[in-house]
Amino acid sequence: IDMNISYFDMNGEPIDIRNLPHGLDFYVKVKIHNPGIYSSRLENVALSLLFPSGWEIINTRMLDLGSELRSSSSDYIDFRDDRVDIFFILRSGGTKYFYVLLNAAYQGTYFLPVSRCGPMYDNEVSASEGGGQVRVVKK
Repeated sequence: IDMNISYFDMNGEPIDIRNLPHGLDFYVKVKIHNPGIYSSRLENVALSLLFPSGWEIINTRMLDLGSELRSSSSDYIDFRDDRVDIFFILRSGGTKYFYVLLNAAYQGTYFLPVSRCGPMYDNEVSASEGGGQVRVVKK
C-alpha cells in the first residue's frame, strides 16, 4: 500500500505543521493507493490517523465547516479524542482519499504519532507515515 499524508489550510494551501498558529483550522488529506503487487483486492483495510494532543478533531457531522471536502467511500469511520479510524476495501490499482478537519487548539510542543494503514487480518501489507515534533504557537 502507498500512503501519502499532507496538511492544508482551509484555502487549500499546503502548511508546515511543525509550527502552527494557535486557533488555526486546517485539514489533513490522506491518499491511499493499492498498486496491486500483493493482492488484487484488499479487504478490511484499517487506516488509523493519530493526532497530537494539542490538536482537536473537528466533528464535521455537526458543522458545515469543510463541507467541500469529500472523502472516498468507506465501510465505517470511528472518531475518537486523538484519532480517526477508517475502514474500507481497496481494489487493485484503486486510490482512496480521506480528509479530516483539525484545529490547533492548545499552545505547546507535542508529539505527532505515526499513522498506519493496512488490512486488519494480513500483516504482509502495510504503510505508515508521520511521527515527530509539532508546535502550536501564539499568533
